Amino acid sequence: MHNAHYNVKSKRTSLTCFLHTMEYDDRPDAAKRLEKARILRGFKTAKDAARFFGWSYETYIQHEQGTRGLSRAADRYAKAFRVGEGWLLTGEGDGPDGAPTTVPIVGLAGAGPEGSVLFATGDGNYGEVPAPLDASMNTEALEVRGDSMRGLANDGWLIFYDEKEAPRPEHLGEVCVCFLEDDRVLVKTPYPGSQPGLYHLESVNAAMMLDVPVRYFAFVTDIKPRRSAQRFANRNPEQPIQDVQRNGKAAS
Repeated sequence: MHNAHYNVKSKRTSLTCFLHTMEYDDRPDAAKRLEKARILRGFKTAKDAARFFGWSYETYIQHEQGTRGLSRAADRYAKAFRVGEGWLLTGEGDGPDGAPTTVPIVGLAGAGPEGSVLFATGDGNYGEVPAPLDASMNTEALEVRGDSMRGLANDGWLIFYDEKEAPRPEHLGEVCVCFLEDDRVLVKTPYPGSQPGLYHLESVNAAMMLDVPVRYFAFVTDIKPRRSAQRFANRNPEQPIQDVQRNGKAAS
């Protein structure tokens, strides 16, 4: 291009001319699809996704930047972002568009200290369930374990939630999945704390937690009793909890 020059940074190239600046993305197509799947899955940054799934950020960002081939990790990323492995690698098959027919059970609610959520580390540890009618690509389910949430959801019930978001006024007074700054995940109703950035978290069977810093909230969109919580199970229901705790430990 006449009167243009290239400033190369990573795999993206800034193309500057006297009219405007354009961004030319010369990454491999698979890397571009990986980024698209991550964004449509509800993770605004690569670091958010890596932290949520327990991946090495350095490895993941190299895959997304296209500086490292992702064929060996494609199956893991496809399951996490709910796209077809073939689509991720070649563009053929099930992409991130359209409503899901099933929703993964990603954790056990009420199973850890203070009713915290234990997340699965392996693929499919908790199985899948039919998606609620209003499910999006971001919808996930938690299976309630024990009686710590009785009055909201009993043992064996399913809690569905949607996109994780930074705290905003609309979350206050609504039942939410709360992703705390200390990496615990709780199902609580948030209220304003004593100062900005802090929240009081209310539950049905425990004392109010006061002035808790929260990273994300996700609205609870549906709760299904055990009888209607039909599963496509692909795990052993007697599997010890410690075998499927996220990052090898409870979110406590």
